Amino acid sequence: MDFVNYLEVFEPHIYEDEFIKLPYRLFKPKIKEGEVYPLVVFLHGARERGNDNEKQITANEGATTWANEEFQNKHPCFVLAPQCPENSYWGSSFRVYHDMNQLGPNSLIATVGLVIDELVGKFPIDKDRIYVTGLSMGGFGTIALLTLCPDKFAAGVVVCGGGNLKKLDKIKHIPFWFFHAEDDDVVPVEYSRTLVKKLNELGAEVNYTEYPKGYMQSIGLFPHASWVPAYRDEEMKEWLFSKKRKAPC
Repeated sequence: MDFVNYLEVFEPHIYEDEFIKLPYRLFKPKIKEGEVYPLVVFLHGARERGNDNEKQITANEGATTWANEEFQNKHPCFVLAPQCPENSYWGSSFRVYHDMNQLGPNSLIATVGLVIDELVGKFPIDKDRIYVTGLSMGGFGTIALLTLCPDKFAAGVVVCGGGNLKKLDKIKHIPFWFFHAEDDDVVPVEYSRTLVKKLNELGAEVNYTEYPKGYMQSIGLFPHASWVPAYRDEEMKEWLFSKKRKAPC
Protein backbone atom coordinates (compact mmCIF):
# COMPACT_ATOMS: atom_id res chain seq x y z
CA MET A 1 0.00 0.00 0.00
CA ASP A 2 1.24 3.51 -0.79
CA PHE A 3 2.50 5.68 2.06
CA VAL A 4 -0.29 7.65 3.71
CA ASN A 5 0.29 10.88 5.62
CA TYR A 6 -2.38 10.44 8.25
CA LEU A 7 -2.01 14.03 9.43
CA GLU A 8 -3.44 14.99 6.05
CA VAL A 9 -6.40 12.60 6.12
CA PHE A 10 -7.30 13.25 9.76
CA GLU A 11 -8.72 16.79 9.81
CA PRO A 12 -7.62 18.97 12.77
CA HIS A 13 -10.34 20.57 14.89
CA ILE A 14 -10.71 22.17 18.31
CA TYR A 15 -13.76 21.88 20.53
CA GLU A 16 -14.04 24.92 22.76
CA ASP A 17 -16.63 26.28 25.16
CA GLU A 18 -16.49 28.57 28.17
CA PHE A 19 -15.01 25.81 30.33
CA ILE A 20 -12.64 23.70 28.25
CA LYS A 21 -10.61 23.43 25.05
CA LEU A 22 -10.06 20.05 23.44
CA PRO A 23 -8.05 19.44 20.24
CA TYR A 24 -9.14 16.51 18.12
CA ARG A 25 -8.63 14.91 14.74
CA LEU A 26 -11.41 13.49 12.61
CA PHE A 27 -11.19 10.99 9.77
CA LYS A 28 -14.16 10.90 7.42
CA PRO A 29 -14.92 7.95 5.10
CA LYS A 30 -16.02 8.26 1.50
CA ILE A 31 -19.62 9.22 2.14
CA LYS A 32 -22.43 7.94 -0.05
CA GLU A 33 -25.76 9.69 -0.04
CA GLY A 34 -28.36 8.00 2.11
CA GLU A 35 -25.89 5.85 4.07
CA VAL A 36 -24.76 6.07 7.69
CA TYR A 37 -21.39 4.97 9.05
CA PRO A 38 -19.91 3.70 12.32
CA LEU A 39 -17.76 5.96 14.47
CA VAL A 40 -14.63 4.74 16.29
CA VAL A 41 -13.45 6.89 19.19
CA PHE A 42 -9.77 6.42 20.08
CA LEU A 43 -8.32 7.59 23.41
CA HIS A 44 -4.51 7.75 23.45
CA GLY A 45 -2.05 7.13 26.28
CA ALA A 46 -0.22 9.52 28.60
CA ARG A 47 2.80 10.08 26.36
CA GLU A 48 0.65 11.54 23.60
CA ARG A 49 -0.76 14.35 25.75
CA GLY A 50 -0.25 17.92 24.57
CA ASN A 51 -1.75 20.59 22.33
CA ASP A 52 -0.03 19.88 19.01
CA ASN A 53 -3.07 17.87 17.84
CA GLU A 54 -0.68 15.42 16.20
CA LYS A 55 0.85 12.93 18.63
CA GLN A 56 -2.43 11.05 19.10
CA ILE A 57 -2.21 10.21 15.38
CA THR A 58 1.52 9.75 14.80
CA ALA A 59 2.69 7.96 17.97
CA ASN A 60 0.93 4.62 17.42
CA GLU A 61 -1.67 2.80 15.32
CA GLY A 62 -4.57 3.29 17.71
CA ALA A 63 -6.35 5.76 15.43
CA THR A 64 -4.88 4.99 12.04
CA THR A 65 -5.61 1.26 12.07
CA TRP A 66 -9.29 2.11 11.48
CA ALA A 67 -8.51 4.62 8.74
CA ASN A 68 -6.14 2.64 6.54
CA GLU A 69 -7.31 1.86 3.03
CA GLU A 70 -7.67 -1.89 3.54
CA PHE A 71 -9.91 -1.52 6.57
CA GLN A 72 -11.93 1.33 5.06
CA ASN A 73 -12.64 -0.78 1.98
CA LYS A 74 -14.28 -3.38 4.25
CA HIS A 75 -15.69 -1.12 6.93
CA PRO A 76 -15.93 2.56 6.01
CA CYS A 77 -16.22 4.55 9.21
CA PHE A 78 -15.50 7.84 10.94
CA VAL A 79 -12.60 7.96 13.40
CA LEU A 80 -12.39 10.49 16.23
CA ALA A 81 -9.06 11.00 18.02
CA PRO A 82 -9.11 13.72 20.70
CA GLN A 83 -5.90 14.85 22.42
CA CYS A 84 -5.67 15.09 26.19
CA PRO A 85 -3.86 18.27 27.33
CA GLU A 86 -0.59 18.09 29.27
CA ASN A 87 -1.02 17.41 32.99
CA SER A 88 -4.58 16.18 32.42
CA TYR A 89 -6.01 12.68 32.27
CA TRP A 90 -8.79 10.72 30.63
CA GLY A 91 -10.94 9.96 33.64
CA SER A 92 -8.55 10.41 36.54
CA SER A 93 -4.92 10.70 37.58
CA PHE A 94 -2.40 7.87 37.43
CA ARG A 95 -1.78 8.62 41.10
CA VAL A 96 -5.02 6.89 42.05
CA TYR A 97 -4.85 4.01 39.57
CA HIS A 98 -3.82 1.68 42.39
CA ASP A 99 -7.26 2.23 43.93
CA MET A 100 -9.57 1.48 41.03
CA ASN A 101 -12.70 2.02 43.11
CA GLN A 102 -11.79 5.71 43.36
CA LEU A 103 -11.61 6.31 39.62
CA GLY A 104 -14.32 8.49 38.13
CA PRO A 105 -14.99 10.52 34.99
CA ASN A 106 -13.86 14.13 34.90
CA SER A 107 -14.86 17.14 32.81
CA LEU A 108 -12.35 16.24 30.09
CA ILE A 109 -13.79 12.81 29.38
CA ALA A 110 -17.27 14.35 29.55
CA THR A 111 -16.16 16.77 26.82
CA VAL A 112 -15.33 13.81 24.57
CA GLY A 113 -18.99 12.84 24.93
CA LEU A 114 -20.01 16.35 23.86
CA VAL A 115 -17.77 16.15 20.79
CA ILE A 116 -19.38 12.82 19.84
CA ASP A 117 -22.84 14.38 20.12
CA GLU A 118 -21.72 17.29 17.98
CA LEU A 119 -20.38 14.97 15.27
CA VAL A 120 -23.53 12.82 15.31
CA GLY A 121 -25.57 15.96 14.65
CA LYS A 122 -23.31 17.03 11.81
CA PHE A 123 -22.40 13.84 9.92
CA PRO A 124 -24.15 10.61 8.79
CA ILE A 125 -23.03 8.57 11.80
CA ASP A 126 -24.89 5.41 12.77
CA LYS A 127 -25.95 6.04 16.38
CA ASP A 128 -26.19 2.29 16.95
CA ARG A 129 -22.57 1.65 15.93
CA ILE A 130 -20.39 4.00 17.97
CA TYR A 131 -17.33 2.23 19.38
CA VAL A 132 -14.67 3.36 21.84
CA THR A 133 -11.17 2.06 22.42
CA GLY A 134 -8.13 3.28 24.28
CA LEU A 135 -4.67 2.26 25.40
CA SER A 136 -3.04 2.66 28.82
CA MET A 137 -4.39 5.99 30.14
CA GLY A 138 -6.87 5.80 27.27
CA GLY A 139 -7.92 2.34 28.44
CA PHE A 140 -8.90 3.85 31.78
CA GLY A 141 -10.59 6.65 29.83
CA THR A 142 -12.56 4.11 27.83
CA ILE A 143 -14.11 2.67 30.98
CA ALA A 144 -14.73 6.19 32.34
CA LEU A 145 -16.43 7.32 29.12
CA LEU A 146 -18.59 4.22 28.95
CA THR A 147 -19.75 4.56 32.55
CA LEU A 148 -20.49 8.24 31.94
CA CYS A 149 -22.46 7.54 28.73
CA PRO A 150 -23.66 3.93 29.04
CA ASP A 151 -26.40 4.36 26.44
CA LYS A 152 -24.18 5.80 23.72
CA PHE A 153 -21.84 2.95 22.71
CA ALA A 154 -22.12 -0.41 20.97
CA ALA A 155 -18.86 -1.95 22.26
CA GLY A 156 -15.50 -1.14 23.83
CA VAL A 157 -11.90 -2.32 23.43
CA VAL A 158 -9.60 -1.68 26.40
CA VAL A 159 -5.84 -2.14 25.97
CA CYS A 160 -3.61 -2.32 29.08
CA GLY A 161 -6.02 -0.18 31.09
CA GLY A 162 -8.26 -0.41 34.12
CA GLY A 163 -11.34 1.17 35.64
CA ASN A 164 -13.78 1.69 38.46
CA LEU A 165 -15.11 -1.66 39.60
CA LYS A 166 -18.03 -0.12 41.44
CA LYS A 167 -19.52 1.32 38.25
CA LEU A 168 -19.36 -1.76 36.03
CA ASP A 169 -23.01 -2.60 36.67
CA LYS A 170 -23.88 0.43 34.53
CA ILE A 171 -22.09 -1.04 31.49
CA LYS A 172 -22.73 -4.77 31.79
CA HIS A 173 -24.85 -4.60 28.62
CA ILE A 174 -21.85 -3.43 26.55
CA PRO A 175 -19.60 -6.06 24.88
CA PHE A 176 -15.88 -5.76 25.69
CA TRP A 177 -12.55 -7.00 24.49
CA PHE A 178 -9.57 -6.52 26.82
CA PHE A 179 -5.88 -6.84 25.95
CA HIS A 180 -2.94 -6.87 28.37
CA ALA A 181 0.55 -8.34 28.67
CA GLU A 182 1.14 -10.58 31.68
CA ASP A 183 4.43 -8.82 32.47
CA ASP A 184 3.30 -5.24 31.78
CA ASP A 185 5.59 -3.11 33.96
CA VAL A 186 3.56 0.13 33.72
CA VAL A 187 -0.08 -0.87 34.26
CA PRO A 188 -0.37 -4.13 36.23
CA VAL A 189 -2.12 -6.94 34.39
CA GLU A 190 -4.28 -7.45 37.49
CA TYR A 191 -6.24 -4.34 36.50
CA SER A 192 -7.56 -6.04 33.37
CA ARG A 193 -7.98 -9.39 35.08
CA THR A 194 -10.09 -7.82 37.81
CA LEU A 195 -12.31 -5.98 35.33
CA VAL A 196 -12.80 -9.11 33.25
CA LYS A 197 -13.67 -11.17 36.35
CA LYS A 198 -16.19 -8.62 37.58
CA LEU A 199 -17.84 -8.15 34.19
CA ASN A 200 -18.13 -11.91 33.76
CA GLU A 201 -19.82 -12.11 37.17
CA LEU A 202 -22.27 -9.45 35.96
CA GLY A 203 -23.10 -11.52 32.88
CA ALA A 204 -21.42 -9.22 30.36
CA GLU A 205 -20.03 -10.34 27.01
CA VAL A 206 -16.27 -10.23 27.56
CA ASN A 207 -13.30 -11.32 25.47
CA TYR A 208 -9.83 -11.22 27.00
CA THR A 209 -6.44 -11.60 25.33
CA GLU A 210 -3.48 -11.81 27.69
CA TYR A 211 -0.05 -11.96 26.10
CA PRO A 212 2.21 -14.33 28.08
CA LYS A 213 5.34 -13.24 29.90
CA GLY A 214 8.14 -12.49 27.44
CA TYR A 215 5.88 -12.33 24.38
CA MET A 216 6.21 -8.60 23.84
CA GLN A 217 10.02 -8.76 23.98
CA SER A 218 9.95 -11.70 21.57
CA ILE A 219 8.37 -9.45 18.93
CA GLY A 220 10.72 -6.56 19.65
CA LEU A 221 8.47 -4.51 21.95
CA PHE A 222 8.58 -3.42 25.58
CA PRO A 223 6.12 -5.17 27.92
CA HIS A 224 3.61 -2.30 28.11
CA ALA A 225 3.17 -2.02 24.33
CA SER A 226 0.36 -4.54 23.97
CA TRP A 227 -1.52 -2.05 21.79
CA VAL A 228 0.70 -2.98 18.84
CA PRO A 229 -0.54 -6.58 18.46
CA ALA A 230 -3.98 -5.63 19.80
CA TYR A 231 -4.70 -3.07 17.09
CA ARG A 232 -3.40 -5.45 14.43
CA ASP A 233 -5.78 -8.20 15.57
CA GLU A 234 -8.15 -8.67 12.64
CA GLU A 235 -10.47 -10.94 14.62
CA MET A 236 -10.98 -8.17 17.17
CA LYS A 237 -11.76 -5.62 14.49
CA GLU A 238 -14.34 -7.84 12.82
CA TRP A 239 -15.86 -8.62 16.21
CA LEU A 240 -16.08 -4.92 17.09
CA PHE A 241 -17.79 -3.94 13.86
CA SER A 242 -20.36 -6.70 14.24
CA LYS A 243 -21.74 -5.06 17.40
CA LYS A 244 -24.77 -2.78 17.60
CA ARG A 245 -25.92 -0.71 20.54
CA LYS A 246 -28.07 -2.41 23.17
CA ALA A 247 -30.32 -0.71 25.69
CA PRO A 248 -28.90 -0.57 29.23
CA CYS A 249 -30.20 -3.36 31.46
